[in-house]
Amino acid sequence: MKHKIMVAYKSSTGFTKKYAEAISNELNGTLVEYKDATAELMSGCHTVVFGSRAHAGRIDGYKKIKDTFQKSSAHKLALFVTGATPATAKSTIEEFWAQNLSPKELESTPHFYMPGGLCYEKMSLPDKLMMKMAAAMMKKKKDKTAQDLAFEQAISASYDISDMSYIKPLVACLKHP
Repeated sequence: MKHKIMVAYKSSTGFTKKYAEAISNELNGTLVEYKDATAELMSGCHTVVFGSRAHAGRIDGYKKIKDTFQKSSAHKLALFVTGATPATAKSTIEEFWAQNLSPKELESTPHFYMPGGLCYEKMSLPDKLMMKMAAAMMKKKKDKTAQDLAFEQAISASYDISDMSYIKPLVACLKHP
């Protein structure tokens, strides 16, 4: 049976997976883990949605998925990225997209940001160490700005700011192109 929409995801701590499952359910799509997303599977679909985390300023796994998508016969690629940044940080999110997508991709590839949070309990050791090091550096910094204080508070402990209402624009975009 051919499926019109594939939702492929790469999730480290569960936030992206939770959004991917909700998107797949809303769109009656096929849910596929990143490692299993092949050009052959994508070719059975019209649209591929890829979800991943923002990691060290990049979309984790995007290059491989984009290459795989280009080898497939699927017609449309859409992206969503999860992260610890609140959705209200619009300029930070716009900067992120500009750093990760070409001007052509910004125009032609639907892309959506969905806040997730931090989950130290499920983080890999290198990621956990990186975050703890950033927290220690912030703690030592003198003359902190309001943004510095907010960042220090945000990375001090696990939190979940995910909300399934953030899938609505992506779902609407794909249901009513």
